[in-house]
Amino acid sequence: MSAPLLTLDGLRARFGRCPECLVEVADEIATRFAAFGDGCIPASLAEAARDLLARHPDPSALPLWGMPYVVGSNVDVVGLPTSIGVPALDFQPDFDADVVMRLQAAGALLVGKVPVDPLGLEVPAVGAAASVAAGLAAFGIASDLGAAAAAARHRVVAIEPTRGLISTEGLFAIAPELDGIAIFAVDIPGGTTVRCIIENASEIDGRLARPPLSLGILDNGRTAPAYDVADRLGLAAVSAADAPFAELATLMDDDVWLALRLDDIAAIFTELPGLFPHHLRGRLARVFGGSVSAQVHAQRRLSNLCQTIEAIFSGFDLLFVPPRTNLTGFTRACGLAAIILPDGGALVGPGGKDDQLDALARAFATPNQTTFTRPIDILASSPLAHR
Repeated sequence: MSAPLLTLDGLRARFGRCPECLVEVADEIATRFAAFGDGCIPASLAEAARDLLARHPDPSALPLWGMPYVVGSNVDVVGLPTSIGVPALDFQPDFDADVVMRLQAAGALLVGKVPVDPLGLEVPAVGAAASVAAGLAAFGIASDLGAAAAAARHRVVAIEPTRGLISTEGLFAIAPELDGIAIFAVDIPGGTTVRCIIENASEIDGRLARPPLSLGILDNGRTAPAYDVADRLGLAAVSAADAPFAELATLMDDDVWLALRLDDIAAIFTELPGLFPHHLRGRLARVFGGSVSAQVHAQRRLSNLCQTIEAIFSGFDLLFVPPRTNLTGFTRACGLAAIILPDGGALVGPGGKDDQLDALARAFATPNQTTFTRPIDILASSPLAHR
């Protein structure tokens, strides 16, 4: 049997009834995580659980008390190697990533690290999304590269916050102006709770967030439910052409950006190309040998498209992107925020509209699977089954 999904609300209810069961839950999750797949790096979950119980025996003392989570292998955690999928470049960090420090302070417990593809060139977020979908963590933190595809594949929620809202300090091979952190969770309330805890208060827009009045809809024949939701909520529905969004998504998939994303390892590749996977060497050689004019041209196209999209957003408050459209990879570069729904659809909004996106996304989301307050399968013969 597969493990039931973990939700923050379900775990809170269980820990509220029996705080001591945190250690038993940690043991079970650690066992499952160890068998999850090659490249996974476990943390000392049971030890951390016992330490949390000793320091804060009351589960209500911390907002994420006992909540198990995973991070991508390129996120710095003291005591665990940081990796971008090229073993020769792995290293032991001296400090935790900023996001990890915030989660630890909130009482969350690290289950372990999940692998990313070499250099994060394909879908680095899959491991975090898969672990949440497999019931091994209540949430996952990973690069937002490939977040939309990973969330859709595993039918979980992915939250891509406004640029600058979540610190990227301590993420290996991340270009903050292009990439950021995505939060994966079973449901939107859980993901939003995590976002609010790890965001930088100094970067939060102080403007009063008024409820959205209009919803833009990329209309490609799969958007009837979006019009129904807009009608139910009293929002003006505005049909939006997808051409500028598609062009920007295609642009952001271009290898021209890899030179910026992988700038820290360019010198290593030039001197020691044999350290890198053979199938990537030709691609990297072309990337690092690319012309400056190509990068300048890409930056100019990006700037122009962002201006176009900013003008488009003047016609509505938030945008609905239907499932299987694959147009959400541009959000970070354009300063937007997004929430990927379990069915693969997405809601996108201007930077600073994270709370509005959260409220509207809850109206769109439907439970993708049955959730349980008990986070693991327990055999009837086990004494835990009778607690």
